[in-house]
Amino acid sequence: MKKVLVFIMAIVLSATFVNAQTGDPELDYIRKAYSKEKKTIVTEYMNLDAKQAAQFTAVYDAFETSRQKLATERLKLIDEYITNAANITPELADRLAKSVLANNSSLDKLNQQYYDKMKKAVGAINAAKFMQLETYLQTTWRGAVQDNIPLIGELDKTHKD
Repeated sequence: MKKVLVFIMAIVLSATFVNAQTGDPELDYIRKAYSKEKKTIVTEYMNLDAKQAAQFTAVYDAFETSRQKLATERLKLIDEYITNAANITPELADRLAKSVLANNSSLDKLNQQYYDKMKKAVGAINAAKFMQLETYLQTTWRGAVQDNIPLIGELDKTHKD
């Protein structure tokens, strides 16, 4: 399963960076495709009975709507960083760092809020199971991004060589 998730993340990540410079309609398409694939993975992983699946889906769909807004903000920050990485100023670095930290905090709060909603809908074990998978997906995504963007100062080193 991990290989499938990493593969999906790699495709989404590479398509997102290509798209970040081409326009919103393509980003919307990629987001929808990823959301559909993610929902399939989550549904299969959760393996709930019909009654719990219905309750889970209602909460999950609301979670994804909120999470996607934060993901869109994060993608804009990544795009801004990539666009300006070669000429980053102290002011831009500070603003981007604070924005990413705020985005991370908002995502953590969202996860907490929806864990509680999931727990009410499908019980603590299934809610924890979902959060474990969601945390894995979020961590994989962040790792893939970090592996594919230059670190501050890294561009300076490559120009000197």
